[in-house]
Amino acid sequence: MAENRQRTGFRGPSPQVGRATQWQPGCPSPNPGGRPKKTPLSDACREVLASPVPGDPENRTYAEKIAATLAEKATNGDIRAAQELADRAEGKARQSVEIENATLRAAFERMSKTELETYAATGGLPQWFLHIEGESEALH
Repeated sequence: MAENRQRTGFRGPSPQVGRATQWQPGCPSPNPGGRPKKTPLSDACREVLASPVPGDPENRTYAEKIAATLAEKATNGDIRAAQELADRAEGKARQSVEIENATLRAAFERMSKTELETYAATGGLPQWFLHIEGESEALH
């Protein structure tokens, strides 16, 4: 690599520049709160939705008027409006996942809630799963 630098000319500072001041693993984070969340569009939308609709005889906010319009459309048979209302009021429905491998399916059915949450967060399977006969081939 050094001979290539001599042939092609200056390619920037050495990779060692700044290494001494970089964050080192095991040290406290220099930014424990992380990057600040900037949501200018969301903030502007919330502001508009909270403001009153000009000339509305019922003095509703934009959010109230939109909700009423969605409800009216849903009662008139608009499935998308009904779905949007349901999603906003009750949260989106969970999607099911089909597991083809019978051994994996049986293992997931046997997992406790804590084991499932750990798997979802880290991808780590429980210790007992790794000891199931023949599963080492199915995992690789």
